[in-house]
Amino acid sequence: MANYKKYASKINKKFAPELSEGKNMRKVLGLLTVSLSLLTPCLAQEMKADSLPLSLEDAWQRADDYSLELRSKRLDQQINNEHIQDAQQQRLPRVEASASYGKLANIPVFVDGILNEPEYIPIEDHSTYDVGMEAYFNLYNGHKTKLAIEKARSQADLSEHIAQATQSEIHYEVAQYYLDILRSKEFGEIIEHNIARNEQRLSQITQLYQNGVVLKSDLLRAQLQLSQQKINRQKMLNNVGIASQKLNQILGFEDNHPLRLADSISFTTLDSERQYADYVALAMEQSPFEKMAETQISLSELNEQEVKAEKRPRIGLFGEYSYSYPQIMLYPYSNSPYLLGVAGIKISYDLSSLYTHKHKHAAASLQVQQQQVAKANTEESLRSKIKTAYLHFREDQDNIDVSKINIQQAEENYRIVHQTYFNKLSLLTDLLEADTELLRAQFDLVNNYISARLHFYQLQKITGQL
Repeated sequence: MANYKKYASKINKKFAPELSEGKNMRKVLGLLTVSLSLLTPCLAQEMKADSLPLSLEDAWQRADDYSLELRSKRLDQQINNEHIQDAQQQRLPRVEASASYGKLANIPVFVDGILNEPEYIPIEDHSTYDVGMEAYFNLYNGHKTKLAIEKARSQADLSEHIAQATQSEIHYEVAQYYLDILRSKEFGEIIEHNIARNEQRLSQITQLYQNGVVLKSDLLRAQLQLSQQKINRQKMLNNVGIASQKLNQILGFEDNHPLRLADSISFTTLDSERQYADYVALAMEQSPFEKMAETQISLSELNEQEVKAEKRPRIGLFGEYSYSYPQIMLYPYSNSPYLLGVAGIKISYDLSSLYTHKHKHAAASLQVQQQQVAKANTEESLRSKIKTAYLHFREDQDNIDVSKINIQQAEENYRIVHQTYFNKLSLLTDLLEADTELLRAQFDLVNNYISARLHFYQLQKITGQL
């Protein structure tokens, strides 16, 4: 629509003199017709995109695609996958090539001691050069390569579990903003009905006041009640705007992108038969936090095995081949280039590891115990969170039924007090209090619906289902 207005203003500015003089009217109308025909599909498409209903499931899918935090976690996964490939390539032979060129200095020989004049060995050619290649193929190094691959895989698993936990957190955050918008809109509709009721009541009280039936204090109280509800309506609109901006940012929309929510506050498909023990069992099996704790134990155990591997020998095949000048490798020496190749098996053992790795191994063993304690703490925290969310969810379901009854009672009470007030059998204070009680009962029903859904999504997040 903004593009259309901009284009239309350009056309109007360009042909304004001709329109004022009545010239080329047919040409201008033709151009406007063509312009509108070209812009109409774009406008229709834009309006259609803005009017598409957005369900909570759609919001979750869009958040998966556009959330910057999730993108960062996916990049971590890709990085760890590359680390796995790098660790696996350590099984391949290591091959190095080298080359050197230099000039030999004269070689003084101190026959009579360093305090006397030396004699110099004659060197015909001071040049020296070397081109060579060497390779080493590991046969056994205490399974360090295998442990490195397993650690890389465990790190990749850990990053995947972190991404799952992040996704659940974002889904829950989206649900909070989504339901916050629904709550504010529901409150706004309730307040709109209340304002209409207050305006009708104020009109009746105004007539009674003009006829001298009621006091001016009743008129002022009724006006004050109406003004307060109009203020509350503006607050609800502001709350919708704030929550909409936050939700748009997560979903990758513009800040002021119009949102048309498809869901309602009520729900009928939530699993209300699952018990607390079922949620606990599900969390122990699927919760990303439980999987993260298990992966941390695996990583600490691999670290302990790496420390043990340093006390084991290393065995490998090696080969060297070089082209050098001059020949000073074997006696007799020669001022000629030579080729030398060596191949064989190499065995090495770090004797110092027998006494330098004692505390290192003890620290690695303690780290395993620490991660086991952390896992037990994670399970305890999960059970506590599940218990809290589960009891609140059950409480919200009971409160929904109670709120429905309260609304019926509040409506009947308001009807009775409304009749008695205009029949001069009750005070305006009683009528306004009955109106407030009805409004509060309607708000409570909305809050209980929203709270029940949030606690259900919280259970899903804790158990790894969100």
